Amino acid sequence: MDDAIDADDVDYVTKIIAGTANATQFSDANNDGNTDQTDNEQITALINGQASYIVLLDGNGLKIKVTIPANRIVVEYIQNAELVRILQLENKVVGIDYAVDKLRSIYFPNNTDLVSVGNMNAPDYEAVLNLNPDLLLTFSNTATAVAEKTSKLPGVDVVFLGLYYPNVTAPEDSRFLQGILKAGYIFNKVPKATEYANWLVNLTSTINARTSTIAENQKRSVLIYTYPYTASTTIKEYATIDTLGQVCILSGGSNVAKSLPTYLTASSISVELEKVLEQDPEYIFLHAVRYTFGGFTYADPVQGIDANDTTSIKTCLQQYLAQPAFANLTAVKNNHVYIIAGDFRNNAMGGVLGAVYMSNILYPSLFTDLNAEAIHQEYITKYLRLNYDLDNSGIFLYPAITINGDTVGIPNGAS
Repeated sequence: MDDAIDADDVDYVTKIIAGTANATQFSDANNDGNTDQTDNEQITALINGQASYIVLLDGNGLKIKVTIPANRIVVEYIQNAELVRILQLENKVVGIDYAVDKLRSIYFPNNTDLVSVGNMNAPDYEAVLNLNPDLLLTFSNTATAVAEKTSKLPGVDVVFLGLYYPNVTAPEDSRFLQGILKAGYIFNKVPKATEYANWLVNLTSTINARTSTIAENQKRSVLIYTYPYTASTTIKEYATIDTLGQVCILSGGSNVAKSLPTYLTASSISVELEKVLEQDPEYIFLHAVRYTFGGFTYADPVQGIDANDTTSIKTCLQQYLAQPAFANLTAVKNNHVYIIAGDFRNNAMGGVLGAVYMSNILYPSLFTDLNAEAIHQEYITKYLRLNYDLDNSGIFLYPAITINGDTVGIPNGAS
């Protein structure tokens, strides 16, 4: 009942067989309805990397059986695309969805045979089956959607790891982090998955150790919501369950949405902008998305890992700030309104990247030794293993901030 499959599990199952220990939900390792010596054989095979299958709980807590190894993988959306790079599986990827296809030159620069299967929120199942995949890493987060894909893709293991559900305020218990560890066993990459999970936990612990000491009445007030792509008096504000709501909490922000009735139980809350602005937030963060899981590209603001020109994002921010209703806001008067990239919510750091950047913005004096760009570059270089330099590429935060003389959030020389 810990995070590792090892000799301790063999010992425990042996005790169950002998009648000196109680069975657990995982002791029937081969899922045949009995706990006996064949379960120890399965556990030993998993430890040695020689198992032909693994039985586990997916990101929705449903028991599934996955055939291993998976040598032909189809990947949906950014989190999964980055995770296969972290686990060094990019050469086993044969298909990618709409969003990942837009970034294929970055994530899969050496895989010229990749096929785009298009919008997997409304799948072309024939296109997927034509690739003869062993496994589909899906971004669909409901049991119903996963079941449909499973039924329409016979012979393909459809796996929802749970990367849709990060929780940076309690990462060890999150489906996101557990999903990374499960992927380690599915793909026989346990050491790499464990190393990466520990890195994320250590980062969240470092941030939490500092922001948790801030008195409630001393916390910066924060409004964080979806970038207003269309004119509306209603906004979608991020609450506790959403990644960005968690980012705000970890970073020591006081989310102005906390006064709303469903703050503790909702991912986002639709509310009249006028009512929110009455609370006069000190900081405003507008979350932008470039490529959606639903197969759509937002033209503006241009941001993310494949962006370099700040013209679009600069224009969008200027237009936003020009609205008369915002003129007297504290955040506007103090130049504390930021457009943040979709990566802060949708990449395989599960919100930790967003927390590093946001903590640098809200409490720069507390984090002089935790440079957001340095952490971001470590992720890109060490874990994604990309030849990519944040000094020259990528628009992740606008306007940029300065840390120890370095411009952070946009390429050097951009403005």
